[in-house]
Amino acid sequence: MNILQRYVIFEVVRAFSLALLTMTAIFVLFMVAAQAREVGLSPKDIAELVPYIIPSTLPYTIPVSLLFAVTVVYGRLAGDNEIIAVKSAGVSVFSVLWPTFNLAIVLSVSLLYLSGTWIPESTHMTRLVVFKDLEDMFYKWLKKDHEFNNARWPFLIKVLDVKGKTMIEPTFKHRVRGKDDFDLTIQAKTATLHIDLKAKLVRVFFEDAEVQHKGNNPDVVLINNNTLEMPIPSDSQFNVDKRIQEYTNRDIRAELKEQRRLIATERLRESIKCAFNVAGGTTDRINWFDVRDASVNYGYYLRKCDELETEWWLRLSMACGSLMFVILGAPVGIRFARRDFLSAFITCFMPIITIYYPLMLFGVNMSKEGMLPAYISLFIGNVILAVLAGLVLPPVVRH
Repeated sequence: MNILQRYVIFEVVRAFSLALLTMTAIFVLFMVAAQAREVGLSPKDIAELVPYIIPSTLPYTIPVSLLFAVTVVYGRLAGDNEIIAVKSAGVSVFSVLWPTFNLAIVLSVSLLYLSGTWIPESTHMTRLVVFKDLEDMFYKWLKKDHEFNNARWPFLIKVLDVKGKTMIEPTFKHRVRGKDDFDLTIQAKTATLHIDLKAKLVRVFFEDAEVQHKGNNPDVVLINNNTLEMPIPSDSQFNVDKRIQEYTNRDIRAELKEQRRLIATERLRESIKCAFNVAGGTTDRINWFDVRDASVNYGYYLRKCDELETEWWLRLSMACGSLMFVILGAPVGIRFARRDFLSAFITCFMPIITIYYPLMLFGVNMSKEGMLPAYISLFIGNVILAVLAGLVLPPVVRH
């Protein structure tokens, strides 16, 4: 029996490895092509980027590759009447299934560990590689399009040409908040730009600058008549701070602890201050702006906690997906008995692509909005796969 189990696990691992290699290559190709088209990567940048992109594809490629492997291998075993031979020998079909189930458990645990350590770190390194020289990236955009038009930035920038790191005849137009209009225009003979990530500022140095105001004077001035400073928007592509998806599990735990501390103390602290001022008859000392900020920030802290908990449970849910895919795919492959291994794979993959992943996206949105606990909303898809597996597995293992 050990020989049969070794044979099965060898065939599954071989098919899984080939499928994983193929799917990873396709994912990486599309992701690199998208990044290269967006920011104009050089061959050196692409070679440096690929090792960091591969880990971020694993939560998606491992489960699907494993599903493909088990439907192909078990479909062929059933088609060659080996499953019937096992039953005829008085041995349970579970003896053939357990090696693959154990492999799925190992892969799920490994994926769970990597999702909290290596994968988020590699995802963050991907952005650092792409934007390691933001000034070069900015000038590439300007040289290609002759303008930088991003609604999240306070200025629309147009240039006649770019030579090296010098903008030729640049025009900077300042946006009016909340309106599709401009209230200030800066035109210059040349300009150079410097990005200060530590200060989170962009400094532009103009030569022969002319400033034209429109309507009320905007809250924008040139320093020493030739220098413009503007903050880097927190949600712009130039912001390389870690996103929640780039937090390791340790980072998530630390941030959750801090946000829960703020929830428990900040609003209460402001309330106590107001109560003492009211009780002492010094209501004029109450800073109502701080009171308002405490109320607004309380909602922000709650939402941040929901987002952090969503990311935590999402990693666990996706790691469990590998096991659920195998429990469903193996019996379906046996029941199709090699009639068409692609049909067996598609039969399993269709409910996954039409039910499992949409439910996961739905669960992510529900938990981020605080409408359902993350440990419930993100496991609905896994529960449905388990129910489907419960329908197809018993007839297969029945002796």
